[in-house]
Amino acid sequence: MDRPVLFYDGECGLCHRFVSFVLDNEPEPFFQFAPLGGDTFKESFTEEEIDAFPDSLILMTTEGETLTLSDAAVYAMKTLSPGWCRVGTVMGVFPKILRDFGYRCVAAVRRMIFKKPEGACPLVAPELRQRFLM
Repeated sequence: MDRPVLFYDGECGLCHRFVSFVLDNEPEPFFQFAPLGGDTFKESFTEEEIDAFPDSLILMTTEGETLTLSDAAVYAMKTLSPGWCRVGTVMGVFPKILRDFGYRCVAAVRRMIFKKPEGACPLVAPELRQRFLM
């Protein structure tokens, strides 16, 4: 792949907001996006890998490395504008076990706090749609 792919839960309001946040804060187009469960997701991973993944953001780097939970979020944050890149760098200093604990706590309540987006998730401007894979 020529760009990292950020796989997201298309029925999660928080995931929708994170994808929109990334799009709004990229210095230049960097990521492609694809929904969990979509064709790109199913073609990128084996069924055993899919079954083992958490219900969460999953990021595949251009080198083919798969990142989940807080590692995916930190990687994404480090690609954004300078201020958000610093936030990602600071987040990355914390031990993975602590970052993942915090990530899992938020993930456990995300559907109660962030309502499901209406229509396609995420809703994006037509000029950005080519960056979304199915």
